[in-house]
Amino acid sequence: MRRYAASLPVQTALALAAVALGACSSENEQGRRVIEAQCIAGGGAEDVCACLGKTSAERLDRELLEIVVLGAQGEDIETTERIAELPPELENKLSVLVPEIIKQCGAESYLVTG
Repeated sequence: MRRYAASLPVQTALALAAVALGACSSENEQGRRVIEAQCIAGGGAEDVCACLGKTSAERLDRELLEIVVLGAQGEDIETTERIAELPPELENKLSVLVPEIIKQCGAESYLVTG
């Protein structure tokens, strides 16, 4: 059986993909930390806040996670503007996933109503 070494362009593409995935993971980790820290600073229980950060980082893609992080930081106007700019399918995805994450983490009482 013959083995072929990956060509230089393929190796380069694979290396770039690995770097991109690492950067994405890093961004998600930063987002997780911000969500968790802001939640705790707002009086949330550490375990619930850790769950919110971790689950958001795992379930939301980069663009949606950025919006949730903005909201966690109290950037209400920018958060609202960014949501309004989303294509309908991403806006729907956000409106489904966020309540699921909140419920999964037992954070329903953290929601502001009224």
